[in-house]
Amino acid sequence: MQRYHDTRSDPLPIHSPQLNVERTNLERLTAEFLMRGGEIQEVGHQMSSAPATFTINPERSPVYAHLFAPSAPLTTSEVVVPAKVEASSPDTGKHAALIMADTAMGNSPKWIARKHHMSEKYVRQVARDYHITFHHQR
Repeated sequence: MQRYHDTRSDPLPIHSPQLNVERTNLERLTAEFLMRGGEIQEVGHQMSSAPATFTINPERSPVYAHLFAPSAPLTTSEVVVPAKVEASSPDTGKHAALIMADTAMGNSPKWIARKHHMSEKYVRQVARDYHITFHHQR
């Protein structure tokens, strides 16, 4: 893979009187530099089969930076533990934990129900049983 363009193979040569004057001036300055003891290292065209590396640091990106900001820790007054809840099925506690986590993320009951393959009525009932408050209703 050739990373840089080689102008020697261009179909139309680029020559003009002004460029010829600059070319001879550059050759004269180069010869003077070499006479003073300077050295020139020719690099040539860089060849590499590896792709150029390009990575986006999400912590520094203005789009994703807010996701890496430290969140405020929960206080004990925000955590609600149900006293005694009669579960209709053994999975109700697990569902309550899922609903509580999604509610803390700011999701609505309708979205939570779709995400976890539950009915919205069931999500709202579990939220009532476990005293879960939704920040967004719809």
